[in-house]
Amino acid sequence: MRTSKVQITDGSGALHYINAGCTRQTTQKSAVVRSHQYNLAFCPAERVDQQLDYICKMGRQYIARWRNPFATAAWLHVTFTRCHPFDDGNGRMARLLSSIPLLRDGYPPVCICPAARSGYYDSMNIAWEGDYQPLINCFVECIKTSLTDVEKIMA
Repeated sequence: MRTSKVQITDGSGALHYINAGCTRQTTQKSAVVRSHQYNLAFCPAERVDQQLDYICKMGRQYIARWRNPFATAAWLHVTFTRCHPFDDGNGRMARLLSSIPLLRDGYPPVCICPAARSGYYDSMNIAWEGDYQPLINCFVECIKTSLTDVEKIMA
C-alpha cells in the first residue's frame, strides 16, 4: 500500500504528492511556517541522507554523554531543522527528537503551547545563528507551563 499525502505547494493549485518517510529530493530555499514564508539555508537534497546519519550518530553520543538534556534537545532541534530532510512534518519531527534526551532524564516531552509559539519561533531564529540559550529557555518554560496545566487539571 502506498501512503502519501497531497499538498498544494503554490498559488497555481498544482498538487504535489508527498511520500511519508521518504527524504526530500529537491533542494529547498524557503519554508512555510504557519502561513509565513521564511528564506532559510537548508541542507542540499543530495546531502540529506548523509546529514541524517550525522545527526543520528552525534545525537546518540550527546544523549549518552552530555549532562544537560535541554542543551542536547536544543542541538537536536536546530540541527534537524537545518537539515530539513522531509517535504512536510520537519517541525513535528524536530520536537519529537528533542524530547528524547528530556524523556531519558525524566522530563516531559517538548510541548509548545499556542501562547508560546511566537517566542518559540524567535528563539529558533536566534539558535540558527548559534545562540542556543533562548531555545533552551523556551523548552524549559514550555515544560513548566505544561506541568502547571496538568496540575490544574488534576486538582
